[in-house]
Amino acid sequence: MKTKMQNQNKQKKGASQWNIAWRRFKRNKTALTGAFIIGFVLFLAAFDTLVAPYEPNEIPAFYTGEARTPPSSKYLFGTDNIGHDVFSQVVYGARSALYVGFGAAGIAMAIATIVGLISGYYGGIVDNILMRVTEIFLVIPFLLILLVFLKVITAVAPSGVGGLSMVTLMIGLFSWSSNARIIRGEVLRVKEQEYVEAAKTLGASRTRIVFRHILPNVLHIIIVLTTLLIATSILVEAGVSFLGFGDPNAITWGQQLQKASEAVKQAWWEGIFPGLFITLLVLGFSLLGNGLRDALDPRLRE
Repeated sequence: MKTKMQNQNKQKKGASQWNIAWRRFKRNKTALTGAFIIGFVLFLAAFDTLVAPYEPNEIPAFYTGEARTPPSSKYLFGTDNIGHDVFSQVVYGARSALYVGFGAAGIAMAIATIVGLISGYYGGIVDNILMRVTEIFLVIPFLLILLVFLKVITAVAPSGVGGLSMVTLMIGLFSWSSNARIIRGEVLRVKEQEYVEAAKTLGASRTRIVFRHILPNVLHIIIVLTTLLIATSILVEAGVSFLGFGDPNAITWGQQLQKASEAVKQAWWEGIFPGLFITLLVLGFSLLGNGLRDALDPRLRE
């Protein structure tokens, strides 16, 4: 009976903490602004076929002699030199941006969480080995390696191997190290708490302690880091595509910027709209991440 009551109290405490975090988040206007921006882009990505008036590779303006025309009621964001509707390509590019952002962040944070938990909790030689590996990844110029790798892949197979998925995988594999160190530091702090020591005294296994007592108490930092890493991944992919190393068959905002760079003076609208959406989405995730940090970090609570 006593154990049952303790479990119920613990559940109420956990629920109360999340309720407090939700109330703090709702009061944060900048975080809500970020959530609204992300929600808007998610809507575009989910309903791109309904929102976009044309297919991304369709060239309606080519046949009517309206290629490279400025924004108008017919072509909201104008058209490019071939005749693509820029608005339609921006809408379809939202799905690619979110795919890379969530995919790369998911891969990176999975590695970072595993490394951070194991390194922080077990310590000793395990910690030393994992931290040395982490430091190697920290000093590697991953963007340069990513560009070289994609260049080699393109040379071997011009049609691309894996396309956007390969770019996503590479970003994820080389962007986990700094977050692993942050999670490790948080684990080192949490494992010294009294409830962890009590669990050890009661004979709880290491696996149970890690997943039952430590992971839930570092979850807030994992959520925040994931949100911020999504923004970074979107920005990296845009840079890679802008430099001409992205998937040539994918519709991405970076690719649109790369094409628009050839005629900035003649057709400013070709680059400004995809650039604006990159900025807005990255800003949205940054605002959301900062808001989640303020709401979830127990050290920042009133």
